[in-house]
Amino acid sequence: MEKRTCRICQGLLSRYNPESVCSSCARQINTTPSFPVWLWDSLPLRRAFAELDLGAALTIIRTILGLSQLEFATLLGWSQSTVARAESGQRGSLYDIRRLLEVVDAVDMPRGVLLPLFLGESDEQIEREASDEVDMNRRRFGGGLVGLATAAGLAQVQIPTQVNFAHTQYLQSAAEKLYAQDQNVGGGVLIGDGLRLYHRARRMLDEADYSEEVGRQLMNAAGELAVCVGWLAYDGGDQVLSRDLYSEARLLADQSGDDGLAIRAMEKMSLQSTVYFAREEGQPGSAREAVRLSERAAELALRDPSPQLHALLAARQATAHAAAGHRQGFTVSITRAWHQTDRGLTGDGPVWLRFVTDSEIAAQEARGHLYLGDAVTASALYRRSLETAVSHRNSAVYRAGLAVSLAVSGDVAGAVAEGMIVLSALEGGITSPRTFSALRPVRSIAAQDRRAKDFCVYYDQFGSISA
Repeated sequence: MEKRTCRICQGLLSRYNPESVCSSCARQINTTPSFPVWLWDSLPLRRAFAELDLGAALTIIRTILGLSQLEFATLLGWSQSTVARAESGQRGSLYDIRRLLEVVDAVDMPRGVLLPLFLGESDEQIEREASDEVDMNRRRFGGGLVGLATAAGLAQVQIPTQVNFAHTQYLQSAAEKLYAQDQNVGGGVLIGDGLRLYHRARRMLDEADYSEEVGRQLMNAAGELAVCVGWLAYDGGDQVLSRDLYSEARLLADQSGDDGLAIRAMEKMSLQSTVYFAREEGQPGSAREAVRLSERAAELALRDPSPQLHALLAARQATAHAAAGHRQGFTVSITRAWHQTDRGLTGDGPVWLRFVTDSEIAAQEARGHLYLGDAVTASALYRRSLETAVSHRNSAVYRAGLAVSLAVSGDVAGAVAEGMIVLSALEGGITSPRTFSALRPVRSIAAQDRRAKDFCVYYDQFGSISA
């Protein structure tokens, strides 16, 4: 039997592995990169183009999208054998520029990504450009998300005339990648890619041809992207866009009768109504709206077996009650959330739920105590939330909450110390304007203490760069 080798590392493939890439390389390709934030910016893909290794580039694209060769072939309108030949690097396949552009258009890859193919960039150039892009994204930190979407080229989004199951799986996989990246780099830098994907899904739904079953999956994928990108907009500081996308998701959920999608949309809307509209904007009615949204989501989720989902929804109810000043409702709901964690939070559920851990519930309880005026208890709970490993972005969020709690309780020095760590994390590449805004109370209180001058200067400088 002919020995098969991995298309990326050239190591021997197991006879039980039907793919053209080994499991080790597949994990490496799917690991969050240190600089880029999305597939088209990934260093392995740029390197493959720069080295004119188009077969490897195709394998990387397919692997990160989570598609088999057959599914990828269906997406491209090719045969599986054609994909296999192209990934093996056979001449006359991808080395025909027209075939390459078929791939580019099928996955809606911006054609500018092909530049390393023509420029033959070195590893040093590729990594320097990636680092420059992160700095540019950080400087774009604070605003213009719709402008960023325009820059992403929504008017040139490519869609197929006929949509099949491979297309819907691609869209669902893309949403999962965005959720995973968001945990490490924040929503601000991902919103352009997210809006482009959502716009593409909606155009497919409105303009393409598909079967009834594919149509149901496509509607679900579009709704999932609406919730996902709504979340990215929320973390990125564009609350109007966020609420519009959540509303779109609820509309799609109603049209398709998808309770799961409705639950996800209402859970996110409840959080936004609590934290932004009720607390930051001072709209008391929004806290009551948040309670109703979380309660309705919990009703729809009654038959769902996931303790993570029920813990999250109970925590959302708890913070909404706290924002409304309802201490008893907060206590009952947060107790219910902790009872769900006792059932076991496995961490192997859907990507969008994996952030729900004991640390997250502790942070939600801390937020509720802070809303109810008990900053000392909130500080202890925020410290507890930081004791176990959490994502980079959520760690910054929890630490910002700790800083605020310390400031409110009178420990300005401790608040400033925690706030400096948060600002350093944001400067280091976490693009989360929501987290930056959360530090505003610390800045306000620190202004009254001359010993906190360095923090105030750092905060103001960071804000001016990011605006």
